[in-house]
Amino acid sequence: MTRRARQQGFRRQGLLGLAALAPVLAALLAAPVIGQQPAAIEPPPAASRAAPKSLLPDEFQPAPRRPEPAGPLLLPQAIPDSPPPPLLAPPPETSATADEAQGSTSETPANSLDVSVASGRDIAVIGPLTPATGGYGAGIFSGSRGRFLAGLANRLNAPIGSRWAAITFNRALLSESAAPAGIYPADWVAVRTWALLRMGEIDGAKRLVDSVPVDRYTPSLYRVAAQAALAAADINGLCPIAANGRVLSKDPLWDLAIGMCAALQGDDITAAQIFDTLAEDGDRVDRFDVRLGERVATIAGGAGRAAIIDWNEAPRLTPFRYAIATASGVPVPAETLEALGPARAGWLVRNPGVAAETRLEMLREAAVLGTLSAGEIASAVGALSVSDASESRAALLRTAFAGGSAADRREALKAIMTSGDGDARYGALLEAATAAARLPISADSAEDSADIIAALLAAGDGPTALRWWRIAETASPEVRARAWALLATGTGGVTASPGDFDDWRTATKASDHQAAMLLAALAGLGTASGSDWASERDDLLPTVANSWTRAIDAAAAGRRTGEAIILSATGLQGAWKDVPPQHLQHIVAALTRVGRSAEARLIAAEAVTRA
Repeated sequence: MTRRARQQGFRRQGLLGLAALAPVLAALLAAPVIGQQPAAIEPPPAASRAAPKSLLPDEFQPAPRRPEPAGPLLLPQAIPDSPPPPLLAPPPETSATADEAQGSTSETPANSLDVSVASGRDIAVIGPLTPATGGYGAGIFSGSRGRFLAGLANRLNAPIGSRWAAITFNRALLSESAAPAGIYPADWVAVRTWALLRMGEIDGAKRLVDSVPVDRYTPSLYRVAAQAALAAADINGLCPIAANGRVLSKDPLWDLAIGMCAALQGDDITAAQIFDTLAEDGDRVDRFDVRLGERVATIAGGAGRAAIIDWNEAPRLTPFRYAIATASGVPVPAETLEALGPARAGWLVRNPGVAAETRLEMLREAAVLGTLSAGEIASAVGALSVSDASESRAALLRTAFAGGSAADRREALKAIMTSGDGDARYGALLEAATAAARLPISADSAEDSADIIAALLAAGDGPTALRWWRIAETASPEVRARAWALLATGTGGVTASPGDFDDWRTATKASDHQAAMLLAALAGLGTASGSDWASERDDLLPTVANSWTRAIDAAAAGRRTGEAIILSATGLQGAWKDVPPQHLQHIVAALTRVGRSAEARLIAAEAVTRA
């Protein structure tokens, strides 16, 4: 097709076409049906008894620092030495040694950006969660060095092994709070947003980055804001930042965004010119990406003809391809979604452009990540599952909520809780938790009481879980022992002695690793700290000291809550089997010491459940 024909096609209906597109965009870019709620917090599983190693090799070794951009915002010299990759790079990496984590400072970088007159909006304290809505307070990062925290957060490997640690981490980053010393507030928002995206917390990331006026953005925040828009499949989110983004970076994303946004605003000629130029420059941008952009422009122009998208021509799925395809009604092959990385479940379940069956399949995984609450997963199962099939997940959950008899409800609940293995089993407990909270506490459910307690604690409902103890006490020795371990860690509402611990090991036939994880949880909570526990600690939980343990202990001693939370996340990277019991002990103790005892207990109970 000639350039002239392409331009005529884009502008055939002009602004009338934009009006015709309105209902389409409203449907494609509407808020997801699943509402965002502050997530709950869960603990990590057991690890090998080999001497644990530090999980933070980069942050605790001296490393060269990049010079921070000098001069006014958006000057050409602010462009990074090398352009970010097509997927968009994280904020510029920063690092610091463990020694920099110690103590308080009020210093400001000598070469930090100063755009205090750029906007009337104060961004010194920013974030969507107030203490009334689950936030941790404006001073959560007080006393910490921003360079050190940014280094930790930027290198954090997703996903975090513990759902509840991930929830605590996400809430800390989303809290309405001041930036730590030594980092410009907008750059700290970029660090926070990038970490949230990697955790799968897409709604929170968008709320955070959108709370900063565009004229207060730094180069880092431009890159991360674009990544947030792509993760949310929000084409319109690119429009306010595309022009400045192109000044700061040679990444062709910005040209594609300007072309799409021009079409959305009715400027078909500009859109056609941009896409023609990009199509002729095959070395700079893949032709497949140009066709995706043209599809948006063509639909926006109302021409009635959109570019044909053949996924066989795409080398791999990228955030750009995922975002533009789902926002413009192009189905993305399910087998390609894994390329989006570990956080994809959190992105997918909130994207109405993704097939319902794919979103349904991802619900439990998203809940285990910490991006869906138990109530949300139950609502989503009902919305996305085939409701008229008696064997469907929705039908089973409906019976668990409101079956014709208590026995029917109990059997349906048991079927949900015991489905799946590993992480999927933990996701099943979360799916069942809301219905479990409504099940009458009855002796008929005694043999299921440990699973019910585990589900309730997975959802963060400690009070209801504790009420099941009088029933669990009458169950078989193994069920009673499992319930005891969960309640001793998750609520503190039952007594815990060395004798109880020994009875639990005997009844459950726990491995040394499982026993070490439970002992670590109890020790971190201060329960297993007396002399009567000495032999168990010597046998299962030898003392370990390294740069990470010293850093988290120092953060806790200094009451640096945000720092302790971020260090907790770094100590729980990977699968539960990779988490040393000593890490769990230090994490639970640190969170308890900085005033997050509820989260510490839920992490401890999660460790018992998932070990």
